[in-house]
Amino acid sequence: MNYLSRAILLVYTLLLIKFVVFKDMDMILVGHMRFYFGGTQTGAANWIPFKTIAEYFNGERGLLISGLNLAGNLVLLFPIGFLLPNCFANLLGRKVILYIALIISLGIETIQALSNIGIFDVDDVLLNGIGLLGGFGAYRLIPRKWVNPSTIAFALLLSLGLLFYITNSAPISNR
Repeated sequence: MNYLSRAILLVYTLLLIKFVVFKDMDMILVGHMRFYFGGTQTGAANWIPFKTIAEYFNGERGLLISGLNLAGNLVLLFPIGFLLPNCFANLLGRKVILYIALIISLGIETIQALSNIGIFDVDDVLLNGIGLLGGFGAYRLIPRKWVNPSTIAFALLLSLGLLFYITNSAPISNR
């Protein structure tokens, strides 16, 4: 099962790099709604903690955008937090996972900013880190006998998510 966890972690990491770091994502069609998460974004970096989060809660960016951004940033690294201790149980303690959360979330934002693909936002770093720590916490709370079924369930969800994306996506014509 350790090999399955490592394979899922590798696939998920590669998908993160494709979709989050390089913003290489088609438009997703859900009924009449169209969601486009890809493409470059420009603007000033946010170095003030909780500034963007406060804007979301104040409704300054719209309910749908706020909800998608908050939930997306929290959920984004949750699987990594769950899979890492399953892959490397003897290497990861609480302190190490905290550093990993910081390094990965800070790394994503820094790469986006340096490559002019996205906007650096310290709130994204916080939300991504909290999501990874949440995944680690979920792993620690699950009884050992449920870890393997949970890993298989995650693999299934990832596969279904990819299938949904493939069947409900349309290329953006003006790329």
